[in-house]
Amino acid sequence: MESVETLISDNEGNHLVVVLNFYEDSQKADTFQIPPEFTELEIADIAIEKLYLDEPLGLRAFYRMCQWLVEQFVQFPNAVFSFICSTEPLEMTNHKSIAPEQYRWNLFEYFYQHNIDRLIELCIESKDIIVGPDGYQSFARVFYRTSHAPIIHLVVAHLENKYH
Repeated sequence: MESVETLISDNEGNHLVVVLNFYEDSQKADTFQIPPEFTELEIADIAIEKLYLDEPLGLRAFYRMCQWLVEQFVQFPNAVFSFICSTEPLEMTNHKSIAPEQYRWNLFEYFYQHNIDRLIELCIESKDIIVGPDGYQSFARVFYRTSHAPIIHLVVAHLENKYH
């Protein structure tokens, strides 16, 4: 599986590691059942990790992450990206009143909303879904270009089945 990654500093001593993990051509055909007319489509999962789990992370890193992800849409004009919020416990946070995946979703949504004009300019749409079995559900979002809308249901179905 090919990947593209970056290390993003928050200028306060911590970093985000952001990785796009691209699926192989065989996975696109076998797992997703992408039709032949969309064989050039690239599908990638977005992975986001804090480098130092026991230290806080400044918001600047999230702004830079969003900029980097938008740049990747320009770099990969035939790509679909998906992001699933982790259910792992939050480290170093005062947000104990909500589930970790809800906190991560709220944060991701906040930064998404601040970049929506640029995404619209690039003809990027999104589809929100809930993944996982009852009691272990999380939130996911698939980003895709308008031209990929006819097959985005295949990517969504894969994500829904992947965690059930």
